[in-house]
Amino acid sequence: MPVFSRHNTAALAILASIVVVGTILSIKNESFLDTSDPLLSHLPHPHQGKSYFASKRTILNRVFVKYAWAWTSAVFWALWVGADENEVKGGVKTLDQAGKWLGTTLVWGAFASWFFGPSLFNRIVALTGGECVVYMPAPQGTPQVAGVQPPPPHYIAIPAEYCTARTFVTPESHPALFAHPPLAEYLAQGMGFDRAYKIVPRLTKGHDISGHTFLLTLSTLFLVDALVKARKGKATPIALVTQLAGWALVGLWVTMLWATALYFHTWQEKASGFALAIVGFVISQYPFEPSAARPPVPRIVVNERPHTE
Repeated sequence: MPVFSRHNTAALAILASIVVVGTILSIKNESFLDTSDPLLSHLPHPHQGKSYFASKRTILNRVFVKYAWAWTSAVFWALWVGADENEVKGGVKTLDQAGKWLGTTLVWGAFASWFFGPSLFNRIVALTGGECVVYMPAPQGTPQVAGVQPPPPHYIAIPAEYCTARTFVTPESHPALFAHPPLAEYLAQGMGFDRAYKIVPRLTKGHDISGHTFLLTLSTLFLVDALVKARKGKATPIALVTQLAGWALVGLWVTMLWATALYFHTWQEKASGFALAIVGFVISQYPFEPSAARPPVPRIVVNERPHTE
């Protein structure tokens, strides 16, 4: 069976249409936010007041999309555990399908979390001119005028190793960092810095691959494959409820992919996120496809004739 069977191909076509159409509209309407620009990435989205989906702080982003692979995994294992032990061949409750989940989890982890150190995403940003920065707060006591945007935080470049740890830094926890010349000079200017202020260093500039496009595409392709195969099992009430929950989650992932295409990242960053999701899906699925299994070694039988004088 090929990796892209009929249902996988249909899902891929729908996802590609969403990314392409959404990206075209984002360029036409100038609705996307360049998240790799350190002067823009920390600001509220300009369309936040017009659309709920233009905000990064919505409950859908903070509770669901941020943990998309955890939600996808929970639904998959609910399908797997609840499937009939005697379901027909090609169903969801197989070691091959469990292997596909493991392969996809490793792909997700390598790109988004850890790959022998920094994740592949962070490595790509660094290789394409990325810079590790910290945002310093505006001076204390700065007057706030009604209807006027407060001054933006000042960002300062710091050594790259602080971005790989992805932890809060404070003057108490990282004194060497705050002795770093750019930060030390900023603090020496009497900016009224609150020493309890926590900073999270982040990579900016470079090619900031759209992690949402990558994760939502990968999760949707994997989950659709599992849900279609789950339909081959016995239609028990628990199985039906789990499948409905799974399709609802697919609907949410597709909706949030549309929001990402409309409001976030440049078209190049969304294109690379989508392409890498497809590559990651193929890599994670191919070893567990029946057609990819090593063919049996043919057995050679020597036909010995009886010896005659």
